[in-house]
Amino acid sequence: MAIDKTKRERRRALRNLAVRLLTSATLGLLIVAGFYLYDYATSTDKLAVSRIEFNGLSRLSIEDAERLVGDVLGQNILLVPLENYTARLTGHPRIRSAVFKRVLPDRVICSVVEREPVALVFVGRFLEVDDAGMVLPADALTDMLDLPIITGLEAEVVREGQYLDDERAASALATLDACKKYGGKFADNISEIRIDNNGISIVSLKEGMVLLVGESGYESRLKKFFLMKNTIAKRDESARLIDLRFDDQIVLRSRI
Repeated sequence: MAIDKTKRERRRALRNLAVRLLTSATLGLLIVAGFYLYDYATSTDKLAVSRIEFNGLSRLSIEDAERLVGDVLGQNILLVPLENYTARLTGHPRIRSAVFKRVLPDRVICSVVEREPVALVFVGRFLEVDDAGMVLPADALTDMLDLPIITGLEAEVVREGQYLDDERAASALATLDACKKYGGKFADNISEIRIDNNGISIVSLKEGMVLLVGESGYESRLKKFFLMKNTIAKRDESARLIDLRFDDQIVLRSRI
């Protein structure tokens, strides 16, 4: 009995050894095959990027986008550093965000979100600006846009491809945002946002009125006005200039 037990233990030990050797050999083969596969995958022309597709482009042309990231073509799709190209695209003033996606074997898809202009800034010519204050490059469509016009800024603070570096410009955008937030269709009818010594004024030619907002408290003043707008209209239909610069009253005047 002791001899049989010893034989069984030896056979078990031999089987375990064989399994370990086979496992080691298999792992070795897989590692070697992996190296060969990696070398092939990172060097074969079959995985070289041959096409870039763009989604979401409107104002920025495909040609301009391709000029920014065109050197993706020819690079290995597994190794190309797409994050670098994301930074390139978002460095363009018209692009808010960009996401690249690899599609094997040889295609890259880029989905972009363009900046949307919310106003025009007039400094001898019209330039577009988005809600973050980025001044967008002018093109053939700029002069045809039906957007509120911000006036009263010096040309030195309005540079294409840069953010507006001016507190008064930020105030103008803040008043526009407050009008959209509380004013409903009134915001769609704003023709001009003036910046002068009196602070911010909002002109609505369609409604035939000017709002004097002042130099601070834009949101609270405009919120108060829009809550009382219908009451004001019923009380004095001739009111054309509405002065909101006082904390405890709204002053109505019939002439602008």
